Amino acid sequence: MKPTTLLFAGLAACSATDTPTPLVCHAKPVQPLAANSFKDISSASGIQVGNFVANPPAAIPINDHSRLGFVDIDGDGCDDIVAHDLFPNPKAGIPFTHLVFKSDCHGGFTDFSAESGLANVQAGFFAFGDVDNDGDQDCFAGLDIPLVGLANSLWLNDGHGHFTKKAGSGIEGIAGNTVAGNAVFADFNNDAKLDLFIGNGQTSYTALDELYFGNGDGTFTTATTRLAGNLASPSNGSVACDYDNDGDLDIFVSVYGVSQGGAQNFLYRNDGAGGFQNVATETNFASLPTGNYWIAETGMGRTPEPNATAGHYIGSNGFGLACEDIDGDGDLDVVVSAISHPGGDYTRTWSDPTVLLLNDGAAAGYTFHNAWLERGLPYNEGDVDAAMVDFDNDGRMDISLSRTDKYESGYTTEAQKGWFGLMHQKPDGMFDIADRAVGLTDEDGGLGMKGAQNHAWSDIDHDGDLDLLIGARDQGGGRANLLFRNDAGDQHHWLAFKLVGDGTKVNRDAIGARVTLTFPTQQLVREVKSSRGTYNSMDTRTLYYGIGDLGCDFDADVRWPDGTSQHFTASQTKIDRIATITYGAGID
Repeated sequence: MKPTTLLFAGLAACSATDTPTPLVCHAKPVQPLAANSFKDISSASGIQVGNFVANPPAAIPINDHSRLGFVDIDGDGCDDIVAHDLFPNPKAGIPFTHLVFKSDCHGGFTDFSAESGLANVQAGFFAFGDVDNDGDQDCFAGLDIPLVGLANSLWLNDGHGHFTKKAGSGIEGIAGNTVAGNAVFADFNNDAKLDLFIGNGQTSYTALDELYFGNGDGTFTTATTRLAGNLASPSNGSVACDYDNDGDLDIFVSVYGVSQGGAQNFLYRNDGAGGFQNVATETNFASLPTGNYWIAETGMGRTPEPNATAGHYIGSNGFGLACEDIDGDGDLDVVVSAISHPGGDYTRTWSDPTVLLLNDGAAAGYTFHNAWLERGLPYNEGDVDAAMVDFDNDGRMDISLSRTDKYESGYTTEAQKGWFGLMHQKPDGMFDIADRAVGLTDEDGGLGMKGAQNHAWSDIDHDGDLDLLIGARDQGGGRANLLFRNDAGDQHHWLAFKLVGDGTKVNRDAIGARVTLTFPTQQLVREVKSSRGTYNSMDTRTLYYGIGDLGCDFDADVRWPDGTSQHFTASQTKIDRIATITYGAGID
């Protein structure tokens, strides 16, 4: 599709005859991270209602709502919270339950679980998207275990956060035989209607992934045959992004492969019309030639596996999956978090640990190379969920990792224990461990957050930096989820964009839209996504940019999913605010 520049770009910021007022902006030098950058507001915020409390008075069979994310269910512009059981036991009479909390837009939340209609939906996770283009978030409920008579389901939103089941939506699957582990909404065939990819299997089953094209009315048509190279595997995480910069959304899938027969990761490249080809092997995403970082005889993750070839190297037990431009070169990079055990047998020795896959760009055919060790990032055996975010608004993307602590007894060094991992990127591209140093302490005031499940980022108080929600996986005896207010970005300039499609040429959620801020020395690229990783961690869909010491000599370019573009100057976007850009109507 030939790109088109929209003639209405910027008209909401100034009239056709006015000259934009120059933006007065003084670049702020980047400040070092403060020890109290994150404040625990878990209890005060209200997000622990209905979740575990410390030292419960009686034994609770299950109440671990540590799969979670942010989504604006009532359309007020503020992200609400949903949280899901990690390991209930429906077969033994303990059903799935879900928590829903409405935001007050100032960092406080109110329990809305029962009113939402989602509290007792039998599903392991949710994915949200405006499937009928009516301006609100509808819900796909993915069932991750076979339950007699039950299947996946779709729930339509009335615009106020009340959900009603849509019968015959077409995405249900086979009743009694669903094993959905993750799902992403996106407009894969560029018809302005949201489609749905379902990654099946998670850690326990091998199954084919599924693809459904949306009809725009809450129903879907099966399109799984368009996933060329689709093999029955334990797909454990997924994310949609445009890694090859051709204007359509591709699908990355992390696979729990080492424990399930050595299956490889998938990268479904989109042909622009919703036809996909698995190109994971040729792009170096399927698996790496190098092994576990912790085993000295493998060269600490640098020596190739002997007598093996691409597509046949031992893969990973992959979980989290995030896609962002971490090195500021304009191409999207990928982090895959994995549980990788050091030694014991051949597959463990050569399994892939957590990786940072840098995109080599157009000249190299958009292939990837692993830069985890060269960027100074630490090995950990128990990485679960992964995200990339500029948490301190210094203009550089950072990495966050949820970790289990059940393997930490084998290590004496702190970086290999089960603390929540917050990796802060320095000006030279290297990373420092920043989690406990900036105040991420557990609910008992200990030295750090251990044993986390999913996590998610959103600006809950609209002050310009992203706050952190952590699924605090039960360690035995009760444990509530955690919410930390982020104060690290307050010292730096920032800018955020909320994108809105028209529902005719661009899906209302604007999933797939890309905004690039171009400074004299670098670019900052963000894309709108529905979710990421294992069991669908959901970050805010508002695109946040830390400006750091880059100043305000920048231009903002929007590339919409239909190929049209808009251009704005810094005087039109301004800074230190959330700007709304609506397709066909400019900027507010």
